[in-house]
Amino acid sequence: MTTDQPRGPAAVIVPADQVKTVLTALDDAAEYKRDRAEACSDCAGQSCTTCEWRLQTAGAYDQLAEQMAQAAEASAIRQRVPGNAAPDAGGPNSAADREAGQ
Repeated sequence: MTTDQPRGPAAVIVPADQVKTVLTALDDAAEYKRDRAEACSDCAGQSCTTCEWRLQTAGAYDQLAEQMAQAAEASAIRQRVPGNAAPDAGGPNSAADREAGQ
């Protein structure tokens, strides 16, 4: 049985001044998952399914942080390139609205 769940947005915009906060939170979350796996009393060697899940989740947080850091750096570089204006904040129809007004 399948349900037609609405999908969330494909991307989320994080303001430049908040990227560092998000990256720090992901780093803290990954470290917490690793610490929990290390302190697990249910297994030796982080081999139980809970530990495996925690370590897998920590890896996913690390990967997401790396992708976000690379995207933020690429965006900063694009904004520093002469002649490359910052994206229009008017929304998806702003270009069409400007053309209609001419």
